[in-house]
Amino acid sequence: MTSRLFAILVVGVVFLSSCTQSPPPAPASGDGVHRSAWTPARLGLVAATGDPAVMPSTPGFSAGVIYLNRVYVDQQQACNDAFIAVVNPGVGISQAYLGVYDPQSRRLLSATGDVSASLQTSAALRLPLTSMVPAQPVNKELWIAVLIGRMARSPGVIGGREYGTNLGLTDDLRLWISDRSDYTALPATAPAVKAPQHSSIPFVGIGP
Repeated sequence: MTSRLFAILVVGVVFLSSCTQSPPPAPASGDGVHRSAWTPARLGLVAATGDPAVMPSTPGFSAGVIYLNRVYVDQQQACNDAFIAVVNPGVGISQAYLGVYDPQSRRLLSATGDVSASLQTSAALRLPLTSMVPAQPVNKELWIAVLIGRMARSPGVIGGREYGTNLGLTDDLRLWISDRSDYTALPATAPAVKAPQHSSIPFVGIGP
């Protein structure tokens, strides 16, 4: 199923690089099974912010800010990789990481190594975590973190607003950002957070 995820992400990267329209709907299944309800497990993922095939925008990032994206565990499997898809390559990037936090304990469960070079290419990225995230209970909340410590230009990634990522939410947001903007590495404990000024959420996921 992970190969299907990469096929979708590659098509999305190519499509969004050439235009700003939403991708066409997937063809209907011929086996009579209703396919309209999307879950991360359909792409072999354990958790993700959304379906990358229908995320039409390309959110960027600010240097030194940790972006914490709320997800829920869809499969009780251990995770070895993080996923993101770059449409517009960044420039001059250094000290860039993805990671996974447990919002209950606020502990960093795992993170990638420095992925600065990867974020300066247009590609669907599968980024190894430095240690395995143990299997978590289904429906458990996690935060997938994105940090770019330094950059001359932000990468644009597959993402979406979904009528406003945080629309109608007050204290349980889908997207938080750190209240500081001077981070160069993901801390062992989740940072103090605040609501972002914009509400586009990137496609990020974790999987086996």
